[in-house]
Amino acid sequence: MNTNYLDDIAQRIAYAAEQFTPSRRPNARQKADAAAVLRDMVQATEIHGLSFADFDGIGDFPRMAIQLVQHRDKH
Repeated sequence: MNTNYLDDIAQRIAYAAEQFTPSRRPNARQKADAAAVLRDMVQATEIHGLSFADFDGIGDFPRMAIQLVQHRDKH
């Protein structure tokens, strides 16, 4: 995974974070964790020939990654 790809992930997470209402916005640690989750998801599926374009075609995975870490933090 190259630096441009990592920058794209960071931008996607930042954009997704802004879509949350102020009371539900992720904190800095949650954004970092969500970026790591998203990076790992995409990296793990690259061996199957999948890319961000494939993820984008079926869902808002940056937002889902944020929701995952927020859910984790509730428990």
